[in-house]
Amino acid sequence: MGTTEVTLLGLIQIVGWIIVGIRLMNSCNVAGVSNGWLAFIPIGNMTRWARLAGANPWLVILFIIPIVGLIISIVWLNRISESNGTKSPWLWAYVVSLVVAYVGTLALGGTGSLIVTIVGVLLGVAAQWMIFDPEKPIRLNAPAAPAAA
Repeated sequence: MGTTEVTLLGLIQIVGWIIVGIRLMNSCNVAGVSNGWLAFIPIGNMTRWARLAGANPWLVILFIIPIVGLIISIVWLNRISESNGTKSPWLWAYVVSLVVAYVGTLALGGTGSLIVTIVGVLLGVAAQWMIFDPEKPIRLNAPAAPAAA
């Protein structure tokens, strides 16, 4: 990829980061999670994911182990999407976006790599946009519904 392609991909990722950050911050505010502004800070945004998922934010330290970080992020998004009712199909769209973005970056070359990576990034942004829906409040530590008699 040339300089133009890398610049284009970088701009798309920055815009996606801002869009998802706004949505994550709004979800944190609705759910009562403090410091929602951390949604715009690298690593800080993952601590907000942890809080929304009901997990310990210190688990973000495990993200230095690449595969473990991916698995934890998928587990957290699963918990978040279950708690606000957006589980299907957006969680799977996020997982597919990870695969598509990494395949596009690592396996392909030239323009094909750029297009596949952009599609992966856009799919990931769309999936997170739907999962972090402030209109569907996240129920933190919600008690289980009573069983029907």
